[in-house]
Amino acid sequence: MKKQILKVVKPLTFLLVFGTLLIGCDDDYLRIESDISGTQNFSTNKKDFPFLSYTKKSNPVQTNGLPSNLLGVYKDPNYGSTTASIITQILPTDLTPDFGDTPQVESVKLYIPFFSEVESTDDEGNSTYTIDSTYGNTSAPYKLSIYRSNYLLRDLDPATDFEEEQAYYSNIFENIDIDTQTLELLYENDQFTPNFEQIHILDEDGEIETRLAPGIRVDLTDFEADINYWQDLLIPNEDNEVLSNVSSFNNFFRGLIFKVEAIAPDNDGSMQMLNLLNSNANITVAYSYDDPDEDDASITLDGAYSLSFTGIKANHFENLDFNISDGDATNGDSNLYLKGLDGSMSIINLFNGDVEDEFGDNVNSLEYFKSKKDKWLINEANLTFYVDQNLTIDNEPERVVLYDLKNNLPIIDYYFDGTDNFINPVNSKVIYSDRLTRDDNNNGVKYKIRLTEHLNNILLNDSTNVNLGLFVSTNVNNVLVSKISNSTNQDILQSVPRTSILSPEGTILHGSNTNVQEDLRAKFEIYYTETEN
Repeated sequence: MKKQILKVVKPLTFLLVFGTLLIGCDDDYLRIESDISGTQNFSTNKKDFPFLSYTKKSNPVQTNGLPSNLLGVYKDPNYGSTTASIITQILPTDLTPDFGDTPQVESVKLYIPFFSEVESTDDEGNSTYTIDSTYGNTSAPYKLSIYRSNYLLRDLDPATDFEEEQAYYSNIFENIDIDTQTLELLYENDQFTPNFEQIHILDEDGEIETRLAPGIRVDLTDFEADINYWQDLLIPNEDNEVLSNVSSFNNFFRGLIFKVEAIAPDNDGSMQMLNLLNSNANITVAYSYDDPDEDDASITLDGAYSLSFTGIKANHFENLDFNISDGDATNGDSNLYLKGLDGSMSIINLFNGDVEDEFGDNVNSLEYFKSKKDKWLINEANLTFYVDQNLTIDNEPERVVLYDLKNNLPIIDYYFDGTDNFINPVNSKVIYSDRLTRDDNNNGVKYKIRLTEHLNNILLNDSTNVNLGLFVSTNVNNVLVSKISNSTNQDILQSVPRTSILSPEGTILHGSNTNVQEDLRAKFEIYYTETEN
């Protein structure tokens, strides 16, 4: 009970502190604005400040608890190929099954929809779809194998006396020795490619009986697990606890392993975000049974038993060619390498270096900035990063996000931004973080992050100038973070945004190092109003 209360108190405490911070910031801001408005002489200016930026490679990241999961192969022109596999529990949707008299399993089908929207539907009910969150070369095949898993996914971590959630990381197949944890092979396709057409399920007469949105739909009786396998697995357990108790079922049928392998030598393919939490995502066991009201044994009825993917699931990522290392934390990097999944990001340290003051002297930039308290009204402050078009020519992510690495949250400007868009997240929070600016050839040019309120907190409320993290993003609305394997409180990077974990795409940006051509060098600019008397 104490643990549950603490879990509630922590978010409430954060909200109270956050609210107080905003009120205090607004009060100071309005006071300065009022003072300046009452002054006859004032000027609006811009000043560039130094900052440090360098690449930081991530250790394996926690992948259980994600809102969705990736499956497939993505080949990045700069970072090489990455495979995304999945290990997942499956859970019975009916804990009191009644298979009827002399049941016989007829088919076992797995279906997982992609994220998609209907474009149009004809008079017969056939629809075309726009597929969301698919990446890479959809015509290039990869090998997909689906196994019954022998690995028990736990809710709680025994290393913490079962008080904390068990974390599973993006190298889970290595940690559990996946080759010893695969049981029966349920499905295998050496040339798997996703099908983005509406799925038609036909009846005995060849007529369309059911229409499904595009997704993965495969037969789980073509390999080692045939019809008799499923018959022997489920039917004898109708009246015991295996099918009437979730915990017992988890131990009895521990889940599935979706193993993805790239096909050499190209190692090309595509990666899709799977909607495993969709109510239609399931394994359907279709069976027939004798009609109890008929004496004729040839007259049967149809039934279906369903298993869902609502339990624990985790991604395994394998980087086949990724060889980026940590950058220069002292002098900064000329290039910043940003890659999603369990890739890399950039550490940002504002006010790192000296700046010229009004007298032409070089002074500490942070001390100079803080000396402007009650003198400057910050109108706008931005970080701008330019895409290195000599290295990055395609498939750049549309969005990047800037996080406070001490508190593992987006910077405060995120919460001030009212441009929320939950229908189309790529256009959400576009004041805090612009979409990628592109040129006439649709090549990426620059990203701009606004940090006006973040700087107001440093200037007006003496907030700490914390390290910031720049990450790629697929959905800026998702602010939650996941842990990094083997990280400690002393590490500068202890977690990454989940939106970055779910982003296969990467980019390369020009850094803040003075070796970078000035018009392409990353910029830290503050626009301010200052009294002249």
